[in-house]
Amino acid sequence: MVTLRPYQIEGIEQIRAAIRNKFKRVLYTLPTGGGKTTVAAEIIRCAVAKGSKIFFVAHRKELIDQTSHRLDDMGVDHGIIMADHPRRAPSKPVQVVSIQTGIRRDLPWLPDLVFVDETHRVAGDSYRNFLSNCGDPVVVGITATPIRGDGQGLGGDLFQTMVVGPQMSELIEQGHLVKPRVFSWKVDLTGVKITAGDYNAGQLET
Repeated sequence: MVTLRPYQIEGIEQIRAAIRNKFKRVLYTLPTGGGKTTVAAEIIRCAVAKGSKIFFVAHRKELIDQTSHRLDDMGVDHGIIMADHPRRAPSKPVQVVSIQTGIRRDLPWLPDLVFVDETHRVAGDSYRNFLSNCGDPVVVGITATPIRGDGQGLGGDLFQTMVVGPQMSELIEQGHLVKPRVFSWKVDLTGVKITAGDYNAGQLET
């Protein structure tokens, strides 16, 4: 069984409080390595015990497998909706869904709760269409980077409120993350323009 860290327990309570306050779209942000999947898995474990049906949506096989392993660690029985995956079991009330497969197939049922991993991608058409096919569930997005490179926001019809976990410096100070060693070099960036809030990729490569 997985032992939750204090800040993970606090994050779970804040997400639940937001849902109790009638927010249907909740964004949860926590640095990479902080255990976002663990937070989601614990909420899923408790929700399915109360009879809820849940999707966890991700866009890469590595994230699908990581989530599946964590749900296994926490004793949550589940199926996986991904092309040719051996754990296909559409009748189970928890499904880990590949967005590429989920958008192309009929859903086995309408969920009460949907988690979306790497939520900064949710403004794309695939995610919007998938969520529109899910009925009217509570949607919890999880990401380390609640900002899009194209400048589109995550508010409006995407998310109504945000729960912010501890920052990376706090997790390092608490011993949950290793302090990074940084290696760098001097580069002449004269003439490189800023595009969409970052250095122009083509000019930077040159």
